[in-house]
Amino acid sequence: MAFARARGAVRFGAVAAAVLMSGGLTALPAGAAGTSGGSHFAAVVSSPAVTVLPQSSGAQAQRFHPVRLMVIAEDAPLRGVTVAVDASRAAGVAELSLPAGCSFTDALKLHARCAVGAVTEEGDLSVGLRSASGAALGAQGTVRFTVTATGATEDPMDLPTTTQVTVGSGPDLAVGPLAQVLDVKPGQTLPVAPTVQNHGDRDATGTVLVLDTMDGSGGFGFGGDFGNCRYGGVAAVVCRFDTVIKPGESYRLSVPVPLTASPHATGSDAMIYGWDVKGGLYDRSLTGGTPGKGAPLTLVQVPPAARAHTSIDINYDDNLAVSQLHLVTQDDVDVIAPHTITGTVGHTVDAVFGVRNSGTVPTRPFDGAPDVTAGLLVFVPKGVSVAKLPTGCEKLPTEGLPATQHALPRDLFGTRAVAPSVAGVDPGAIDGTPYACAVRQVLKPGQQATFTFALKPTRALKAAAGLAVAVGQPDDNTPDNNIAEYTVTATKATPAGTPSPSASRSATPSAAPTPAPTGGLAHTGGGSDALPLAAAGAGAVVLGAGAVLLARRRRGTRG
Repeated sequence: MAFARARGAVRFGAVAAAVLMSGGLTALPAGAAGTSGGSHFAAVVSSPAVTVLPQSSGAQAQRFHPVRLMVIAEDAPLRGVTVAVDASRAAGVAELSLPAGCSFTDALKLHARCAVGAVTEEGDLSVGLRSASGAALGAQGTVRFTVTATGATEDPMDLPTTTQVTVGSGPDLAVGPLAQVLDVKPGQTLPVAPTVQNHGDRDATGTVLVLDTMDGSGGFGFGGDFGNCRYGGVAAVVCRFDTVIKPGESYRLSVPVPLTASPHATGSDAMIYGWDVKGGLYDRSLTGGTPGKGAPLTLVQVPPAARAHTSIDINYDDNLAVSQLHLVTQDDVDVIAPHTITGTVGHTVDAVFGVRNSGTVPTRPFDGAPDVTAGLLVFVPKGVSVAKLPTGCEKLPTEGLPATQHALPRDLFGTRAVAPSVAGVDPGAIDGTPYACAVRQVLKPGQQATFTFALKPTRALKAAAGLAVAVGQPDDNTPDNNIAEYTVTATKATPAGTPSPSASRSATPSAAPTPAPTGGLAHTGGGSDALPLAAAGAGAVVLGAGAVLLARRRRGTRG
């Protein structure tokens, strides 16, 4: 799945190195297509190759170089995830440092087992490597990571999860990471000032700063017009400095580089940033662009250290980092859904679902569906039928509408695939029928549109899981509140049995009820006279729900 790996790349900053080396800062890794069929996970190692300093280099060599392994649940949450670490082919070359949850399984400390456990979206661990005592310059070895999970297999398109270790000498620039998520409003300028440190044992004579965005078309732009920077080439900004950074030294920018979100920016993005030595691997590939015309950008030392000589950067897994650029907008809808629905087999019970405008601006028409300003997707669990459909809603084919089934990954159709997008939901627990509802009038801030479904349990149920998704604009400010899970419990009929409807709620509770607009926005019935959704309207609702789920997955573990 491309979306799972792209999301992983944003959260797993070191993957940016692979992104850059595979053909440009805005490209995805070559193996990003994924596979279909079965339950798969992806495993990505941050450092396919590392160079560790010989112990003769002193204090710098005592530092363990972190190698991160990320496990991405591609199409379902994982359980029983374990990682086996095998450093037998690096005996006499490297030593291991293990994180919590890992333990050595042999006396020589060349084999280890790590219990990761359950992985809902992404899980990772970090193993430290440094040179073994007495390892000579040029010595090499390999450390292998093997990931297993209960009932799932590793994606066959994955690259090998191995790290080649070389004992070497040279400069080693590392970027000081910024916040993982950077909030920016349309029209706002964000100061960007990553630091750089030399973790190696030789001088870095001349450094290069690179700044870019993953998408490149989301309305974010870098400024500054610095005379020693080039703009609009392979990367958005490339700045070159003659500063010599000695081992252990750290530097910062004299002034930040401004990153501005256009007033018309339409979505979030991710920013890649980092450093290279002059003439290094990244520097040689960062061609083109227009030079700035202003004063040059300079570096300012943070605290000094000492040492000498020049060479090429020895490790590229810590040169780049990634921060999500979260566009803070005024558009925000949230879902209205019941917590629980309790009824009796064969009897109808009303359940109220809806969309509330929690933003600060009125809702506006969707692109491609000018009469639809918001939408709702309701998944009714198996064992429950819809006795009466609200006006403005219609049942969707399980495999997706003809107009949209090729516009979204197949894994977004059907509730079994939607369920993994919601943290804490068992992917097999939700299995039912999707219904799409369209709101065709403008919702002012605080207004809501509700749809009353007459549900009839057809068999006894105990907390059967359903799902509701509110659909707004693509730049919805808080997609987390667009999704809500609900349950249906039904008992067999008795002579005194009657259905028991439950109160509806919002995914984000409010202190007092918000008024529903007049003019048909609060739907309370329909049935056979309900007008079907136009193809464009239904497509907009389904596509919008898919975007909400992707945004939820990308931001579900932020912070």
